[in-house]
Amino acid sequence: MNRRARRHPSELPRRARVVSVTQLTSTGTYRIRFTVLDDDPFDPLPGQFVAFDLVGHHEYRRSPYCLLGVEGRTFEILVRRVPQGPISQFLVGLRPDDEVGFRGPTGRSMIPRRPGPMVAFATGVGISPCLFLAESLASLPDARLPLRVFWGLRLPDDLCLEEEIARLEARGTLRVTVSLSRPPSDWHGLRGRITETVPPLLSEVADTWFYLVSNGRMVAEMRAALEEIGVDRNRIYCESFFDHRHRPDPDTVAEIVARFPPAARTGLATLSLLTGRGRDLLSRP
Repeated sequence: MNRRARRHPSELPRRARVVSVTQLTSTGTYRIRFTVLDDDPFDPLPGQFVAFDLVGHHEYRRSPYCLLGVEGRTFEILVRRVPQGPISQFLVGLRPDDEVGFRGPTGRSMIPRRPGPMVAFATGVGISPCLFLAESLASLPDARLPLRVFWGLRLPDDLCLEEEIARLEARGTLRVTVSLSRPPSDWHGLRGRITETVPPLLSEVADTWFYLVSNGRMVAEMRAALEEIGVDRNRIYCESFFDHRHRPDPDTVAEIVARFPPAARTGLATLSLLTGRGRDLLSRP
């Protein structure tokens, strides 16, 4: 072990060693890789998460992170550094060979139980489980490919993981479209929050699997809107970063519902993506 490596205290049952900490964007997105040290099984599914804790702060903190990818007993997560978030600050401050405690994997799998189109609404580091799912879809013979991911970001500087996305798109398991809420004047892709820009692109959605990975407000409002237009709640995977108990505002939900084409609001059984409205990640200027 590196002489400078630290063994961080934890109340969680498992241990992992840091392999690398890589800053991906100037806006504070990091990719962190760990190796599991204990001998317990580690066979996570897309959509599952691991939790880390912080002992010795003003109060005990624990926070889950969806998995970005897994290779054997090595796993990766994406972390957005948040000034008011002690766990995120702790994680991005780790060094290779540091040891940390964790719990997991646990949580609901994103793998669809039956074949059907798949659409994800993700913001920020919520892209993580979507890429893990896309990586896994190649081994599912009945999967309806590709997984369509609508990725909401603030700025072009928030974009990352272009190589991984390009590789998965080349395999035919993934298609990513970016929507910027604070776009520059020369941005030719979707402009606005994904709850504003994406619903007009979706039609006849009743047999689609939906994945919502974002802050609690977006997840709650989008879930309510999907259920309002007839999507079975069992076909909606939800994972929120914070504000987990947000109660959706009825007026906001009604505005989202109104953005769907009339065919979607009838609860029909197929999905079609209207062409020419989106902008794929790798075709941006």
